[in-house]
Amino acid sequence: RSVANLAVEPRAYQYVPLLLALRQDPVRILIADDVGIGKTIEAGLIAAEVLAQVDADGLAVLCSPALAEQWQRELRDKFGIDAELVLPSTVTKLSSGLMMNESLFDRYRYTVISTDFIKSHTRRHEFLNHCPDLVIVDEAHGAVADGAGGGSHARTQRYDLLRAVAADEERHLILVT
Repeated sequence: RSVANLAVEPRAYQYVPLLLALRQDPVRILIADDVGIGKTIEAGLIAAEVLAQVDADGLAVLCSPALAEQWQRELRDKFGIDAELVLPSTVTKLSSGLMMNESLFDRYRYTVISTDFIKSHTRRHEFLNHCPDLVIVDEAHGAVADGAGGGSHARTQRYDLLRAVAADEERHLILVT
């Protein structure tokens, strides 16, 4: 449904993750390719299709702050998804004008969020309470349990965030690494 509206012409191999994702309900997929292969395009194809099928009413991309603007640009220019940046430098502006008890994650349906910003316990809690139906996690390999201390307490904040996002079995989840 969404391919006709794209402003990008994917290479044939970039359709493979989309075809695999279309067989799943909900979509739960790991895209693990070499640098420069086009993982952003592959994830964007899946996101555009899931949104076009009305299987999700919102999208959040969790990525490093260095890649946030690139994700925003790619989503807008190639897939027609106008996402807001949620970074330490933008959150105050985005939060102004919110109604009482309204979350910026409710106000803005499509967001690109700095994982470093949102992973803290306080911010993570708000995000998880208002998390959209579709989440893309870039550099998912960074969200692993830290084996240094052993046991359940030896986890990173990114790991805790990703585990909580994945706990909703109905949520569409695209992991990119």
